[in-house]
Amino acid sequence: MSEESGISDEPKPSGKSSPHSIGIVGLSIVVFLVGVVVGVPIANFGADVLVEYAGQVFGILFGVFLVVVIVASLVALFRRRIWGVVFKRAEFEMERFARPLAEVAKFAAEQRVAEATAAARDLAEMALARYAWVSTRRWLLASITALIAAIAALAGSALLFQQNNLLRTQIGLMGDQNARIEEQNRYIQSQIELGEAQRSTSIVPEILDIGAEVAREVDELRAGGNGAPGISDLSPSLRARIVAASTASRPYRYLRTPLDDIDDQLLMSSGLLRRTDLAASAKVRAQLEASSVNVQFSGEQTGVMTDRPLSPERGQIMAILIYNRLTDFSTLIGADFSFAEVRAASMGSALVFTFASLRFASFDRQLLIGADFSGAYLEHARFRNASINLTQFGIGTLPSISGEGIGFERGTQLSGTDFSGAIIKDTGFAKARGFGINFDRAVIHKVQFTDAEMAGSTFRTSIFGEVDFTGANLSSVDFDGGLVFEPTFLDKVAKEAAKDTFVRDRFELEPITPEQFSEHPRWADAWLDGLEEKQAYRIKRVTEFK
Repeated sequence: MSEESGISDEPKPSGKSSPHSIGIVGLSIVVFLVGVVVGVPIANFGADVLVEYAGQVFGILFGVFLVVVIVASLVALFRRRIWGVVFKRAEFEMERFARPLAEVAKFAAEQRVAEATAAARDLAEMALARYAWVSTRRWLLASITALIAAIAALAGSALLFQQNNLLRTQIGLMGDQNARIEEQNRYIQSQIELGEAQRSTSIVPEILDIGAEVAREVDELRAGGNGAPGISDLSPSLRARIVAASTASRPYRYLRTPLDDIDDQLLMSSGLLRRTDLAASAKVRAQLEASSVNVQFSGEQTGVMTDRPLSPERGQIMAILIYNRLTDFSTLIGADFSFAEVRAASMGSALVFTFASLRFASFDRQLLIGADFSGAYLEHARFRNASINLTQFGIGTLPSISGEGIGFERGTQLSGTDFSGAIIKDTGFAKARGFGINFDRAVIHKVQFTDAEMAGSTFRTSIFGEVDFTGANLSSVDFDGGLVFEPTFLDKVAKEAAKDTFVRDRFELEPITPEQFSEHPRWADAWLDGLEEKQAYRIKRVTEFK
């Protein structure tokens, strides 16, 4: 049955659009809604918000999905009434199209215009109603399908975000795990090295026995009229034991307290740390923090591994000989004192290390007076914060095999040797040879570097008194930050140095105040025969090395 009411003769405006285009419009609207619901939080708060509030997002989308389903169901149930209100038709089956089409043809043939027009209007309403229903149904189906696809895609995206988040967490945990593994490996390595140290220290009883035997033979020599016995006066068997012990003592790393590495001046001033109400206390604390050593005076003290292998046992052998006033180590042929950690109670005696093997040895904070290192192998040895006076690091001479003429001559080997923070006075480095020698923060007074090969060495922030660089190779030597008391110091160095090895224009001098001079870490040790009372100048490097 068809119902007709309120039919007007005025033509209704209509536009042409395919069901496919309407479906695209519906899909676009759904995608827009999904973009608003999902994109806005992501754009403003990041993808983590989507993962954190995934339940709320899915709830909103599911709600939109339910609304669309309900609307589609209502349209399907009440389509007759809807299309009756919209198009004044309650039915629009395809078989109904035949009657108005036939009436249009019939009335047109009979020239009955009014009846033909009414039949045509019925036909148009039916066609529009059918088109509207088909288009709406396709739009609803497309919308529902798009929502389902959007929810599925969003679920995949949320899971992907969650997976990425878990992967980031896993990567962070793996990084922590790798750090723990590296720390564990360090502890295992330290344990292995400490085990090696334990095995190496097993030679200590032998060294103590050697010490007792050395003391016994020295006492016998002195009682027999030899007032100043030397190492060469010891029995051949004892000398052989000393040489064997020096070679059997292998270098290793061991635990030591950082307090051993404190500078003497800082150690003297460290007592002020308990007076937190004094400005001097803050200054001392700042100096300790600026040092390369992690110093801790209170609380639990923890040891640290030495930064490179050392042999305290070789240093102990040296200390035993020095204690017995056996100071000429050049006669101990075959002994190996490389890596020796020297901790002698007093080294003020005139020690002789001519041509001795002292590579990587440590003389840190030792007092050396009248020592002779001529021709010695001192590559990468350390004299940090040592006091060196009347000592020679120059050329050594071995007698010829025939006993006639001059034998073998060679300067002390000093490549990489570290004199940082040392106080060096009345000392010679004539014809010494080495690259990259470290004199940083040292006090250097009445020192001769005549004909020394010292390319690439550094004197950064050193204090210079009287220094002689005659014939020295100063290629790429850095004086930046050094303090001098002669306004012509750089001109003097340029004149004395070997030809074309010192670039004068690379440096310039600037005067400093006594207060600035007092800030130098070695200013209290700069006893330069009155030079320190003059105007001080700081060397400033103005161009880079090529």
